[in-house]
Amino acid sequence: MLNHLLPWRIVGGPWIGYTIGLLVALAPQWIATLQAQNLDSVKLLPTGGQRGSNVSIELPGKFEKWPISFWSEPNSIQWSATDTPGKIAANIPADAKLGLHWVRLYSNESVSPLLRFLVSEFSSVIEVEPNDAFAKPQPIESSPADIYGTLQKSGDVDHYQLKLSKGQRLVACLDANRTLKSPMDACLEIVDIKGNVLAQNLDSLGLDPRLVFVAPFDGLYSVRIYAFPESPDSTIGYAGGDKYLYRLECLVGDVDDLAIGFQADAQAILEPSELQMPTLVTLAENQSRYAFFGALESPKDQDVLQLETKAPGFWKVSAFAESLGSPVDAVIEVFDAQDKSQGKQGESGEIKDPVLSSQMKTPGLYRIAIRDLHGRFGPTFRYRLELQNESPMVLGTVANDIIQGKPDKPTEIEVTLERTHGCADEATISLKGLSPDYTCESVVSKMKEETEKKAVLKVVATPKADGGMPAAWSGPIAIEVQTQGRSEGKLANSANTKEPYLWLRIAP
Repeated sequence: MLNHLLPWRIVGGPWIGYTIGLLVALAPQWIATLQAQNLDSVKLLPTGGQRGSNVSIELPGKFEKWPISFWSEPNSIQWSATDTPGKIAANIPADAKLGLHWVRLYSNESVSPLLRFLVSEFSSVIEVEPNDAFAKPQPIESSPADIYGTLQKSGDVDHYQLKLSKGQRLVACLDANRTLKSPMDACLEIVDIKGNVLAQNLDSLGLDPRLVFVAPFDGLYSVRIYAFPESPDSTIGYAGGDKYLYRLECLVGDVDDLAIGFQADAQAILEPSELQMPTLVTLAENQSRYAFFGALESPKDQDVLQLETKAPGFWKVSAFAESLGSPVDAVIEVFDAQDKSQGKQGESGEIKDPVLSSQMKTPGLYRIAIRDLHGRFGPTFRYRLELQNESPMVLGTVANDIIQGKPDKPTEIEVTLERTHGCADEATISLKGLSPDYTCESVVSKMKEETEKKAVLKVVATPKADGGMPAAWSGPIAIEVQTQGRSEGKLANSANTKEPYLWLRIAP
């Protein structure tokens, strides 16, 4: 587990590793060559690419020192610095997972935040300015295509033009706020060559727009993008800035771009599926997570799963609809063997993707039902159901994914602890991946003691034989929370990224 989370790469250097208890990749050593300047606000342009390709990426800004180094998820994209300062490359394997990948850039002087990079099936197009005016759009020669761009400044509007035949279907889908975390609330419009708005969408996928347009005649049509701030303020007009990054996916034809969100690693729920004739689910030994997808196909349709639990436990039932682009206003309900309701969520209409926690706690037969609040139906009324068996355990969170310290005094890392489902067991919190020049003692969390809800890890330098302090050090770490009696520990996430990919930098 930890080896999976602590890979590292140095441009032009070898892979090095050692084992600390579990397999943990050795944190990166300093490169003797000159490094880049502060990486705190670095960004990738473009923010994604097609799998099976080698993507050239620009890091905006002036780099007087070069090269830089990279950390990324293991068995994934190969990152490298080119000979040109500010230019890097991402070699994406043909079998790379689709969707979000993580990378971090670092040097002697600095380390970047975790950066998001999207991998797609489609060819990439890079925005070319100026494309603000509908009369001078950037042409897109073929589809499908992923267009990577930025709303660079306040008032920025981007236009991309495609040629469509009468009756052709265009799907335009923007990824900005939901995955890239761009601080924008974007709008998509389809305009003709005269600037007439033929279609518009604002918030199909959270704050990100998606629209489906059928061409009324042969001709040229432009997809227009503009945005407002994610958090409304007193600004009047369109917003922009160097963080307003986006990927625009353009697909022409009878395509289902949303299918993967519902179907990924999930089992189909086929009709009939109702209380009297539910879909039967067989729980496998040592499997704690299940996913299903289906559609509400008839008026007031209600799809039902039936399963039998064999041991006491805590199950979480989650429904996904709106967040995946479905119009379903989901209501989920759990019934026991006597069809008595054990819990219901979503009936207020205020929670679009409802979750029921701590369900099916005692062994027995249960049914899980999902329906639309208003009884609506149709092929687009899709949903995804996920079941998760959760054991009582202790979970950890740190405030930030980058932790700073100095060699001449202990670096304190505060870990906030959550005890799920009334867990009263002890837990051991330990740091993995540390340089041999530094040590960190584990902390045991106990109920009704100071460590019940918080543990403080202290990273201490090991003095050299001559009494001097060790050199500065920077590298990936992981914080493991091992609950007593559990087969494996859980890694602490950072509050700002919700990921367990942490970085420790100790420098004067």
